[in-house]
Amino acid sequence: MSISAGGYDFAVAALSPKATRGMQTSDTVSYVASNGGIVDPPAAADALLQHFKTNHPESIPFLRIDAEHINEKFALVTANQNETKLDPVSFNTTGATTHINQSLLTRGIFAAPGKTAPNYRGAIGVSDSGVAGVDITVPAFEFSVRKKFEWVSTSYLLAVVAMTGRTNSGSWSIFGPGEALFLGGEGGEDDNNWVDITYHFAARPNQPNLQLGNIGTVNKRGWDYLWVKHDEEVVGDRVLQTPAAAYVEQVYPEGNFYALGIS
Repeated sequence: MSISAGGYDFAVAALSPKATRGMQTSDTVSYVASNGGIVDPPAAADALLQHFKTNHPESIPFLRIDAEHINEKFALVTANQNETKLDPVSFNTTGATTHINQSLLTRGIFAAPGKTAPNYRGAIGVSDSGVAGVDITVPAFEFSVRKKFEWVSTSYLLAVVAMTGRTNSGSWSIFGPGEALFLGGEGGEDDNNWVDITYHFAARPNQPNLQLGNIGTVNKRGWDYLWVKHDEEVVGDRVLQTPAAAYVEQVYPEGNFYALGIS
């Protein structure tokens, strides 16, 4: 396979493609770069980088490109793509609680003898003063990931700080957009002067086709907050609290989790 970019032609060097798999995945390919004249290795490396940015943007967070002269007309440009797998070291799936004021379905309405039971259309805990709702358990996956680095920069640590309290803006690891929440990280140097960092996450599944009674289909991302507004409705001689509208609120900012360097 050959690539043309930035005025350079890149031919894959014979026997250069290598790959390793495991906790650390690595793909290495070397290219012989030429432009018909005297080559500049840094310019050739930048041309290949721009090619990857345009055609394979998902690889950029894990990509390193090096270049060196073979002779004045050719350069050896090596692309290394290293990625650390997401590997939880601890996890908890006992779920979380949330407050709802609207059920998914009313399974039954039962009236006392001689009485008529109003149909509140899924509203929970209705009284003359409003809708009380109820706390329920919802799916939640809390997990921690531990990684060691030979060193980390201050800018990387600031990126970890900036990502705390954010949900994933795009697909990340096994999670769809909005399903993962970064709770923050902690760490320090070990006895061998490596930086040991533990990252904490929580995850909730997206609900793209949630049915809420006569309101219809509602689309909710994992960490969005859903609430239902109830209006008073006169039915016969009664004033009932019934659902009028559903609101899906984004309560966490989004971020690119690939800035953390784990996936």
